[in-house]
Amino acid sequence: MQSTHKKLFVNKNLGTYSFDEFDEKTKELARLKEQATAFWPQEKEMLLNLGIQKSRNILDLACGPGVVTRKINDLVPESQVTGVDLNESLLEVAVSDAEQDGPDRPVFRKADCTNLPFESSSFDFVYSRFLFQHLSDPDGAIAEIKRVLTPGGRVVIVDVDDRDLNVTPSCESFERLTKAAGIFQSQSGGNRFVGRTLDGLLHSHSFSEVTRNVHVMSSEQLGVEPFFRITTQFKLEQLPKDMAQDMRELLPQICNRLKSINATISAGIHVASGLAS
Repeated sequence: MQSTHKKLFVNKNLGTYSFDEFDEKTKELARLKEQATAFWPQEKEMLLNLGIQKSRNILDLACGPGVVTRKINDLVPESQVTGVDLNESLLEVAVSDAEQDGPDRPVFRKADCTNLPFESSSFDFVYSRFLFQHLSDPDGAIAEIKRVLTPGGRVVIVDVDDRDLNVTPSCESFERLTKAAGIFQSQSGGNRFVGRTLDGLLHSHSFSEVTRNVHVMSSEQLGVEPFFRITTQFKLEQLPKDMAQDMRELLPQICNRLKSINATISAGIHVASGLAS
């Protein structure tokens, strides 16, 4: 019998995340917005430490619904902030939500991260969050980032490495879900372990002053259920449909189990940065 398993998404430009293929788009949009808001204080501090306030032309790469793009725009109101994404549905949300920000709102454009519609040396700061885990061609994206950066311009890439995703005490059903999602994402060209490779990618494209730091986020900051929803629950959509349905029915059990054992979920967020030559 032929397997009903299918890859999550095979378009190399869209990578392994396709919002339009989610079964529960409303919930996923809410999760994206919640994720972008929950850790903004730490994200803001990180961006300021890396000098975003000194930049005049900022690109938010794979901006999704534009929540962080708009927060960056508020953070550096004298700068021109541009958000790009390849998904038209999310861009429509970004544009609609930004209308309340007045004439100084960010610019949003549809764009492929490996073929950006900008002149060389257009930006002095490029920010990418949770994109590279989905890319089958991370080198192509890095090359484009370097092309659109001015000499001396900074790139900041934020992403995960599931080797840093832990539950204490252990929870077998949680680990089964995350392991299965990682396997199928890898089969589709993604990489849930991309965090530790980010500085190497920047070095390989001759960025200078390359750094990589790990920021640990924990359910102690938000509570187990919100943290699980933000970081893990969406992984159902990275499973084949038949397996996803089985795991969806187990979600309440996983959440209840995590709460009953007073579990702490922690995740390492890798932040890599470098300067374009």
